[in-house]
Amino acid sequence: MLVVEDDYLTAKLLATRLKMEGIQVRVAANGQEALALLDQEPTDLLVTDLMMPAMNGYRLIQEIRDMAPPLGKVPILVVSSNQNEQDMVACFGAGADDFMSKPISIPLFMERLWRLRQRED
Repeated sequence: MLVVEDDYLTAKLLATRLKMEGIQVRVAANGQEALALLDQEPTDLLVTDLMMPAMNGYRLIQEIRDMAPPLGKVPILVVSSNQNEQDMVACFGAGADDFMSKPISIPLFMERLWRLRQRED
C-alpha cells in the first residue's frame, strides 16, 4: 500500500496503524514522489491527501488513471481536510474510489480500506 501525505504526523499515524494490521506500507510526501515510487514498485491500494506541494492529489489520481492496468485500476482512497461537496465531486471525477474527511476515524478508515481491497479480489 502507498500512503501519499505531506503532513509527517498524519503519514506516520496511518503507516503505523496499517503496519499493525500486517500491511506493508510505503509513504510519499507528494504526488511526484508517489509516481516515482509506483514506477519502482506497483501497489495494490493508494491513500492520498489532496493538498500537497509539487503535485496535488487530484493530479496524482488523474496520472494514475491514465496508466495502463493493473496500476491504472488501483483502488484510491482520498483522505483530506477539504470537506466541501465540490472537492468530493472533483475527486470522484478524477477517478478516486472513496473519500474521507479529516480528522479521520481509524476504525472507519480501516473498514473502508478493507472494503476497497475486497472489491479488487
